[in-house]
Amino acid sequence: MLKPTAFANSLTVVGLGTYVICRILVLVAPDLLFTIGQSWLHTLNLSSVRATVSMDIGTFLLGAVTISIFVWIASYVFASLYNRLAKQR
Repeated sequence: MLKPTAFANSLTVVGLGTYVICRILVLVAPDLLFTIGQSWLHTLNLSSVRATVSMDIGTFLLGAVTISIFVWIASYVFASLYNRLAKQR
């Protein structure tokens, strides 16, 4: 059985950490990020979606807060549903 709150908290920390690492990667090596993205998406050309201006701190913080909320809710629901379905067996 999963503890939904602990599961949601841990996944949120991992998600937020990934968000921050991705942002740092964009600042340090933006071409590397697009190379990785292109390798994952095979036939899509990502050059047309490249930002022309850097993300400001307000946008970064809004993204961090909203991704954290989304990941927490989704992982809590996932753990709760998993527990319910596991009990049915």
